[in-house]
Amino acid sequence: MTTRPAFDLTPLHDLTKAIATAIAETPVRLGSPEGAADLAAAVAVRAAAYAGSVLPTSGRVLGEIAAERAAQDARWGEQAHPDGTGGPVMRARATEARAACQYLADNGGPDWRSILLEEVYEALAEEEPARLRAELVQVAAVATAWIEAIDRRTNAAEVGEAK
Repeated sequence: MTTRPAFDLTPLHDLTKAIATAIAETPVRLGSPEGAADLAAAVAVRAAAYAGSVLPTSGRVLGEIAAERAAQDARWGEQAHPDGTGGPVMRARATEARAACQYLADNGGPDWRSILLEEVYEALAEEEPARLRAELVQVAAVATAWIEAIDRRTNAAEVGEAK
């Protein structure tokens, strides 16, 4: 198994913040504050896509995620919402999602939807911050893996069309 080198995506985050700041401070008005945030998000995503063209798959996806986070920060600022997790209803849904995913695994294999929903409901069932954080990392990892699978399918289809 070949290991890929780790890429430092911190400069991409800084770049997207700089883009958002420059757009926000420009004397040209874009119709509304949302217009400036939308432009910053679009430029950040394009920067991530460019960086993605020279990074391995995980680096590309993580670059896009970093750009999206910077765009969210530029548009909404730092968010401080309550977690809203835990409780018997979410624990029951997590149990149901695990059972559904296991059923699919036992009968031909789960799909991405069921795997992601299992992880999401497991996160929503957690009340303790450290365990919630660990579950959210798993949600992000599964979502990243799903994106990579989509990219592989898309790339395979493009290679097939080029033949």
